[in-house]
Amino acid sequence: MNSGSPWSWAKRVIYAVCLGLAASPAPLADLARAAGTAPVRIAFVGDSMGDGLWGAFFRRLGKDKCLAERVKLIRKTKNGAGLARRDLIDWPTEVAAMAKDGTDLFIGSLGINDRQAIVDESKARIEYGTPEFDPQYQAIAEAVLRAAADGGASIMLLGLPVMLDPAVDADARDKNRMFSDAVAKVASPRATYAKPWSSRPGEDEYKPYLPNANDQMIQFRAADGIHFTQHGYDSVMDYFYPQVLDSLKARGHDLSADCPK
Repeated sequence: MNSGSPWSWAKRVIYAVCLGLAASPAPLADLARAAGTAPVRIAFVGDSMGDGLWGAFFRRLGKDKCLAERVKLIRKTKNGAGLARRDLIDWPTEVAAMAKDGTDLFIGSLGINDRQAIVDESKARIEYGTPEFDPQYQAIAEAVLRAAADGGASIMLLGLPVMLDPAVDADARDKNRMFSDAVAKVASPRATYAKPWSSRPGEDEYKPYLPNANDQMIQFRAADGIHFTQHGYDSVMDYFYPQVLDSLKARGHDLSADCPK
């Protein structure tokens, strides 16, 4: 046999390439990623309401084997956390690190703990209710959005629902306005604001009990007038879920096509 023939040389090259792929896991991982088989990384960030929505998404994955295989769900929520206390948790820094680590989509629910002074790492304070508070709070929200988008991730900031206490409800509306304005200011296709869940069309009204799919009245809101019950969180996640799918589809991950019902 002529070992110098073009065919013999080609076979040796093919063999060497295959051997190299088998010996190194990194190229195989890259090929799998390119084929769209790597799971989508979705991170929930924010406070206890964000954690409740993370739980609702977790339960959704538990009911859908196909979806569970295609989504890596990351729980990065912290009870009591918010944008105001940067001395305790700095969300722009946290989100930037996670985006660098390969998170595809951040789902952020923040604001219910932020009727307090903004405190930075140096302990400098901007008191709640002062003229300086809203511009600085919105600037922090913008920093979170840019941290995700600049890191190559997408991010959805979720609007806060109607609240029982009038003062808390007014604050939630102010936060929603700032979140929406922050998204508009950042002006990135990777950053979106999701309007809050509502119990009815038009202007919402706080209702602790609502009818379920069987027209039975069940408790949707927690006793504190802020959070939801488990059933409530599941319903809120049902509302946000199509927007989650749209955000992922814009990144080339069509979960509705991969896991049709």
